[in-house]
Amino acid sequence: MKTIITKMPKAKTPSKGFVGNPYTESRPGETRTIYPKPLTAYTKTYDAQAKNITGASKQQLITEVKRGNAVIFSGAWRMQGFRPYHVLALVGYQRGQFLVADPYMKKSWPNKTYWTKSSNFMKVYQSRHSRAITVR
Repeated sequence: MKTIITKMPKAKTPSKGFVGNPYTESRPGETRTIYPKPLTAYTKTYDAQAKNITGASKQQLITEVKRGNAVIFSGAWRMQGFRPYHVLALVGYQRGQFLVADPYMKKSWPNKTYWTKSSNFMKVYQSRHSRAITVR
């Protein structure tokens, strides 16, 4: 994971690469992120099937995870809409709930993966411009 993060393209704008330091906390008002287009291009160095699926509907997201594909998306810490942007992975779906994995979680923290209602997921996902890529 550290190698992938270290080699990730960096830039002054998220439309070209990751902005900021991925290993430190953001300051108030600061957004550290990378948009789907450059992230997809970078991900293709590891998985040629990676695809930018920004704007994907709920059904499209369900289809991806049911096929065993992870979806990297722009969400919020613990999928709480009032929290700042946070990049997460969507890894499962069952009966109106999405399973979310948080790669940022520290070893001592519980619940590195957790279920959230699909209605809550979609509300937060859409509030973050429905930015997503799939890793196939």
